[in-house]
Amino acid sequence: MIDIGSTNFLLKVPSLPEDEFERYSTKLFDEWDMVVEQTLVLPDYSLSLEVEEGSIKGHGKIAAALGVLYFGIGNYGDFISGLETIRGQVSYASNALFEKAKSSVDCSNLSGTMKKNGGALSQLRRLFDKVQRGTLTAEQAMTEVRTLFGDEANEVPDFIRELKRQFENVPRFPKQLSLIDEEWEECIEKPIRQDKKTPRSPLPKPTPMPHHYRIEIWRESKKDKKRIKINKI
Repeated sequence: MIDIGSTNFLLKVPSLPEDEFERYSTKLFDEWDMVVEQTLVLPDYSLSLEVEEGSIKGHGKIAAALGVLYFGIGNYGDFISGLETIRGQVSYASNALFEKAKSSVDCSNLSGTMKKNGGALSQLRRLFDKVQRGTLTAEQAMTEVRTLFGDEANEVPDFIRELKRQFENVPRFPKQLSLIDEEWEECIEKPIRQDKKTPRSPLPKPTPMPHHYRIEIWRESKKDKKRIKINKI
């Protein structure tokens, strides 16, 4: 399975009792699962969600087999457009996970943070950008592709051949004119004044954190039943 997008979020809310925390986590997974099914146009994928209690810290991931991803991109005709469309669908689903995580505990925007990772889709997009800018050759991009997909690349040779063709034929960006004038004098940085620092008193030792819970919920494919695992940390 290839990681095609993940979301980390943190909600600064009071700790929840174990049973309430389990209900919150399973409800969040089910709601996110429904959004992904309605949004992501792929025949199959896996979902996983880890939620840790303390404040509420979560990590959700969408993954798909490389062959499924290739099939999904091909449904849109143009390779680049298909890649961008699926990347947008995953991004939408990532935002939905965060919004539903907040709404379930009535969390305001000021008390929650989120970070998205576009996974392999974003890495492919960056490789295309580098080839278009001329900072990578098509062959160098393919070397990175093989590193990115590892052994799974050997299982879908048609996808690898199509990627190579796309890198070789993607239109290049026009080179920008240099804004550097060789006759300009180079700016010399002034030394930064460093004031003497007064020694700080040692920080008090943190009190040990009480036990809290992490719930893992996952489904390895669209047809599989969800599985739940509760760990005390």
